[in-house]
Amino acid sequence: MMIHRLIFPPFLLLMLCAVTLLGCTTIAQFDSQSYKNAVNTKVSALALMDKATTPYAQNTVEIDAVYFSLNQGYEYANGIPKNEITTAQWAIMKDPERNLLGGFLKRWQEKQTLKPAFIHSAKIIIGNGFDAIIGLESGKINPADVTK
Repeated sequence: MMIHRLIFPPFLLLMLCAVTLLGCTTIAQFDSQSYKNAVNTKVSALALMDKATTPYAQNTVEIDAVYFSLNQGYEYANGIPKNEITTAQWAIMKDPERNLLGGFLKRWQEKQTLKPAFIHSAKIIIGNGFDAIIGLESGKINPADVTK
């Protein structure tokens, strides 16, 4: 009888710790829509960037669509509790004063056309920025996996 008393309390303590740790997440869980937003916006943005050798004014429909996707990704991420890191990444990506997509689009508008070498370099940097958003989202725990 004494053995059961010694084994049961540590097991109970371990279970209590596990439940406590699972309940105290500091980042949102995986969200498939958030992941899709990031991937789709990345693909659209990189395709649009290839057109920056042509005048900005000739691409306003596509540019507006990418701005819409950027804002949609940001607003969706911002609406998820405990998602501050991903929301901040989207904010940096769309900021026209930074060196990611928002800054690229601003520069294109100001210059009207951009050089292929600049576009190539910018695509690498912006692609890596989107990969950071995608990687953070894909690294989150999927609620369906918790029950497995």
